[in-house]
Amino acid sequence: MRHAATRFVSNAELWEEIQHRVAKASRVMAAVAFLGDKGADLLRLKRGSCLVVDMSINTVRTGMTDPYEVRKLIKRGVQVFSRSSLHAKFILADRALIVSSANVSHNSLRVLDEAGMITTDPSAIRRASDLFKKLCTEPVRPQYLKKCIAAYKPPTFTAKTPRLSRKDKKRIVQAKLWFVGGVEQITPSEKDAASIEKLEKRAEKMLRHPEKTEVSWIRYDRRPKFLNHIRDDDWVVDCTTDGGPRYVEAPAQVLGQEIMTSPRGKKYHMLLLERPDAGQPMSLAEFRRKTRSLEPLLNRKNPRTRAIEDTAHADAIQLLWTPSGRVRRAQ
Repeated sequence: MRHAATRFVSNAELWEEIQHRVAKASRVMAAVAFLGDKGADLLRLKRGSCLVVDMSINTVRTGMTDPYEVRKLIKRGVQVFSRSSLHAKFILADRALIVSSANVSHNSLRVLDEAGMITTDPSAIRRASDLFKKLCTEPVRPQYLKKCIAAYKPPTFTAKTPRLSRKDKKRIVQAKLWFVGGVEQITPSEKDAASIEKLEKRAEKMLRHPEKTEVSWIRYDRRPKFLNHIRDDDWVVDCTTDGGPRYVEAPAQVLGQEIMTSPRGKKYHMLLLERPDAGQPMSLAEFRRKTRSLEPLLNRKNPRTRAIEDTAHADAIQLLWTPSGRVRRAQ
């Protein structure tokens, strides 16, 4: 008996799921309000698949849907229907349903913050399929396609749709795994150690596997930017030194963040982690060899903190260790 699974995804993970599931599905039914520039490459629908999109003349004139991209899909053997009232965005790929905020555009892929849900619930899939079939009432025929191509104008920015500033364009970074660089082991003062011990006692109540794990922490004098993005339950592999060669710790899971005030009034930003008791570090040199093909930016003498946004890459890095935190050796 199959068990339905539902999970929340956003930004890079959402697009990774869309593109992966569309690529491997035998047939896809996709309803997206707008299909922009390079849309046929972003959503690589195959022969026999079906797309519903808002390809009304007004939408084409504003450049929201690119008829040249629609033509590419039709030549590929995709059935395309237009629906001027469409605002929904959902994709049926074999036994999965993806419902999200994402239109098919590079803005959605690279700039905008998008979110959605993936489910394998049969009831939800049936209802989505029923709705999709009801949307397929206006096929895009050759004459209408020519009319749309003639009317098409690339999108422009107007007073109503101002250009985003560089700050506004910076999307929220989310990842299941973070590489944290530049960590140095410290020996806190006796007074600081007492404050840290109280913090650890509180954090021990949040341990998911207290019989096999312990509380660990990384302390910062100034709050690094990545702490604005890292979430509870994310995973961390941290590059650490005690004054000698650098090494990478086994994956640890984020318990939370705290601000600790020392007896001298100094404030520290603390990232609290659940670390496996049997965790085994790996030399940075070995870690670089094993990950250089996945994440080239980590292949440096002093790699910097970064999100591993590609879920498959994150999984591959975590699998360098066993679930108990021991380094996996080549068979």
